[in-house]
Amino acid sequence: MRQPFIKQIKPKPGFPFRAVWLIAIGSLPACDALSFIAPLALPEGLSRVSGGVADNRPYFGKSFDAANAELGQFVLATCGCGDWRVLLKDSNGDQRQFAVSFYDTGTYDPNGEVTFFGREGDLAALGTMHQGDGAAAGQIDLPVFRRTFSADRRATHTNDIEACILCHIGENPIYPQPDTHIEYVPGVTNCLECHEVVIE
Repeated sequence: MRQPFIKQIKPKPGFPFRAVWLIAIGSLPACDALSFIAPLALPEGLSRVSGGVADNRPYFGKSFDAANAELGQFVLATCGCGDWRVLLKDSNGDQRQFAVSFYDTGTYDPNGEVTFFGREGDLAALGTMHQGDGAAAGQIDLPVFRRTFSADRRATHTNDIEACILCHIGENPIYPQPDTHIEYVPGVTNCLECHEVVIE
């Protein structure tokens, strides 16, 4: 049987073969792994805010890719035991969450800006909470990708069942339902028939 002809390509003497590799890598989309070199890290000179922030109301918003296309929902909320967590729920149903802590320059102002940062495995978040305005924004590192987020504080989520679902239901909720809780049925169960939730 005749063997297929394979031509071996060798770089010419002096040809910057490594440059081809670098050019190819540099042409990857901005949202890919090389859109950031250094992983997110807590800036120097900040100390943890003892006891957390004064206002425990949750922040709800969206996350975006490098082209500013919406990827899914973003939540920054206390998990019920005093800790705060970031939750991402993508449009494909994937859900991730991890803990964050608050930091400032040493003099806490309940109406000022605080930094929040957290890392868990290959997930990390670094953002700024504008306590006076009730807004938050920042960046999140995920495997391969980096994304941004923006969110606003809600005065209450008593009448927002979606908040209940994000925090308590799904594969990786912030604060799971107890085993004795009745099963949640999408489109049928109304959490607010049994619960009244006001976070202040």
